[in-house]
This record gives sequence, C-alpha cells and structure tokens, in this order.
Amino acid sequence: MAGGKAVCLLIVFYLCVTAVSLPAPVIEDYDVDGGRDLDIFDINEESGLDLVEGDIVLDEKQTRNSIIGDQYRWPQTVPYYMEDDLEINAKGVILKAFEQYRLKTCIDFQPWSGEKNYISIFKGNGCYSSVGNRHVGKQRLSIGTNCDRIATIEHEFLHALGFWHEQSRSDRDDYVKIMWDRISEGKEHNFNTYDDTTSSSLGVPYDYGSMMHYSKNAFRNGTEPTIVTNIPAFSDVIGQRMEFSDSDLLKLSRSTTAVTKTSTFLDSCDFERENICGMIQGAGATADWLRVSAAAGGPTTDYSNLGKCTGKSTTRSLAVAPCKFGRQKKIPSGFPRHKRDTSTTPGGMSLDDINLSETTCPEFAWRVKNFNHVMDNTPEDEAIYSPPFTSKEGYSFQMKLYPNGTKGNPGELAVYANLVAREGDTGQKWPCPWKQITMMLMDQNPHIQKRMSNQRSVTTDPSRTTTSGALFWDDPRKVGSEVTDTDGVNTSEGRGWGPQCT
Repeated sequence: MAGGKAVCLLIVFYLCVTAVSLPAPVIEDYDVDGGRDLDIFDINEESGLDLVEGDIVLDEKQTRNSIIGDQYRWPQTVPYYMEDDLEINAKGVILKAFEQYRLKTCIDFQPWSGEKNYISIFKGNGCYSSVGNRHVGKQRLSIGTNCDRIATIEHEFLHALGFWHEQSRSDRDDYVKIMWDRISEGKEHNFNTYDDTTSSSLGVPYDYGSMMHYSKNAFRNGTEPTIVTNIPAFSDVIGQRMEFSDSDLLKLSRSTTAVTKTSTFLDSCDFERENICGMIQGAGATADWLRVSAAAGGPTTDYSNLGKCTGKSTTRSLAVAPCKFGRQKKIPSGFPRHKRDTSTTPGGMSLDDINLSETTCPEFAWRVKNFNHVMDNTPEDEAIYSPPFTSKEGYSFQMKLYPNGTKGNPGELAVYANLVAREGDTGQKWPCPWKQITMMLMDQNPHIQKRMSNQRSVTTDPSRTTTSGALFWDDPRKVGSEVTDTDGVNTSEGRGWGPQCT
C-alpha cells in the first residue's frame, strides 16, 4: 500500500478529505486483535482444535474423494440460519460477506425457510466448516471469537461450497516447497497433496493469491516459514485474507452451472434512490423503474451478473408514453448516449444488469493524499486524524491512522475509530448501542468485482467496560479526553477501537 499515491479509508455520501493532525490523546486505544495478527489456523490451534487441514470438519462417512460429484453442490441460492449465540459484530460481517458473494459470483444466500438442507452458523471454539453439501439437514459452520473478519467468513463458506485449500493440489510442489522439518510435530498431514480424483482444481492454474492458500508460517514449530514459494516475490502474498482472488472467482464460477461470458462493469448504482441513478425525470412524470425478465425493444443481450449466472436474467425498464427528451434529462456517462430532439415521442428506456450490487454504499470516505509522503514523514506511534463524521443516527466519530504503526506494533499500519462529541451535542443515547463501523482500506481497481479491499468491522457494545470499570462507548465528554479540532473548537474524544493492518 505504501506504493500508492493515495489511500481511501471508506466508512460504511462519498467525501474525500486531506489528512489532519491533532495532539495525541491521553487515553489508550484498544486493539481488537490484541496486537497479534492471527490467521484461521492460529485461532483454531489456540482453541485446542485438531481439525483436518486446520479448519475442516469431516463426518464419520466422509472421505476426501466423497466431495467429487454434483450431488455435493449447494443450489445457487444457499439457505442459512444464524444461531443466537453468534456475536453481534460477526452477524453484521457475515451479511457483508454474503454481499460480496452476490456481487462477485452467481451464489446467493437467503435465510432458511424450511429447506431440507441448510447451513447453520454458530459461535464455536474457532473458525471451521465441512466441505460441500453433506446432506445432513442442519450443516454447522463455526464463526467463533476472532473469526469475524470478512475474508475468514468467505474462506469458511468456500469450504462449505466444496473447496479445499490451494496448497493441497497435486501440482503444489511445482510452485512451493514444503519445509517438513519446520512443521509442528503431528501436523504434517495438513500438508498432504491430493490428485484430481479427490480434489479438482477445475482447470484453473495454481494461485499464490488465493484466499484458500496457507500462509508461509502455517503450523510452524519455530520462527522459520513452513512454505517457501518458488518465486520469492510471492512469499508474503500466500495466505492473504482480504478478498477473493480472480482465480477463486473463476473456480467458483466453474463449479456452478454458469456460462463464462463476461463484460466490463465499473461500478454500481441504486435505483431505489430519489434521483434513480442520476436519471432525473421531468416534472409530473409518474413512471417508475420495473424489474422484468424481458423488455420490449431490448436489450436482447443478457449481461445480468456479467452474463455468468443461469436463470438470473433481469432488466430494469422505464416505459414512458409520451416522453419528452430534453435538457432536463440527466444521463450518466456510464451509459450510451444517443442524440434526440426535444419533441414529444412515445418511448422509454431499459437497462440490463442493474441487479449486480444491492449493497449499501459507504457513507464516508477519508482520502489520505500523497500517502508515500505521509509514510515517509510520520514517525512511529504518531497518528493522523480524519475530520469528524456524523452518522445518520447523530453519532459523531473520527478515524485515527498510524501510518507506521504503534509503539507496541511498529511497522504495522493501524486504524482506529473514536467516538467524539462537542458541547451542545444532544439526542444521542449513551452508551452508544450496537452501531457497527466498517473500516475499509480501498483497493482502487476501477472494476468493482476485482477489488481486494482490506476491511474490518467493529460494533459498539454498550455494556463493554475498560480496565478501570468505565463504559467504553459512553459519552466522550464523560470518559474521553479533550482535544482541539482544526477549526479551533474543543472536542471530546473517546477511546479508539480498531485493528492493526499488516
């Protein structure tokens, strides 16, 4: 990330601002990871779990080759049920993971409504899943403590959808070298390979960037890596836990009943908004956009979900008669333009593929300009601050970024969310109850489906206390420290809550 010229920190209204610097607060921040960057397998080992390949549950009847075959696929719409014991933050992140599946694949997830087989998500002792549809009715998938990262959840659901780990492929040794003497005793079986009769690669080349790959330090017995990439530049790439790689998506596409036709898609819009994606209707217009399977006059080409998903073709159609096309019509640059006169004419408009992303756009974005300069000139343990943002519910918060890490974790970028309050602020309920903040270091790839952004979510628990017994998310004017904002106004800042980002 240091190689980029700008970094956007999106907070779940688009607003780009420059970085500001405020005096360091007196109170300490809270690192949700406790200063450690734990992978799925570290979490499970610390929980005392001894699972196949670290996070796979095999039932008594299951062997590895039992996953080969269409009978172990889930339908494209997978039923799920969230158990009551799930942490509230995990529930929110699970829903965000489902949004990514909908955006990038043909797979959808819908709440269980009596289907024979479904995935039951619960809070177990770690992060783990079975592989494929086991046809057991209630198939359990655990999202335990510290498993509430979006990539961890996507990883476990890829297992549930039928995927094994990348480094268990039969061609693994052509790309990485396993250092057997560095593996913890009794864990060697986690590095077995399997041929195409037991685990299919679906004709996709080996992928160092797969989110299903072990990290270089998986199951190590000391400080040296257990996996060495044949191309050294990929040593720190394997084991990425940000997002699906292109190859992950390709394999998922080939594992479903999908075609391979694709088209370019740069961004999404929400036709439920008042301005219907910037297409402003004239005064007195009463027509509305309708989702239909076909529209008179076209388009005849189906690009729904980039043309990949069978049976999911829908079109947004706006039929207008009569219709007057004039200067009052705003047509965004992302759609084809055609010259028309301003006379009244029967007609309308239909657009294919408005169903790709129905996710809520980030409410705020903090753009740190010239990030190379910021990295080079900000000392370790010194933070830069965003301006305060105010949510729709009236809570104000501020983002705090340590470009070169904190004293306890030097060299590891850290980002925290702090509640803030000014004198005269009213209408909020304290302690702040169950508000989720999602912080995203945005991959600025213009193709929305290829973005591999790094995101973490935190949720305000009104009952959480500090070591001194104070309520963590209480009114910053009571439990915070006073700082002077860039406009000279005194502001109270609460404790920061957030992750280190390696």
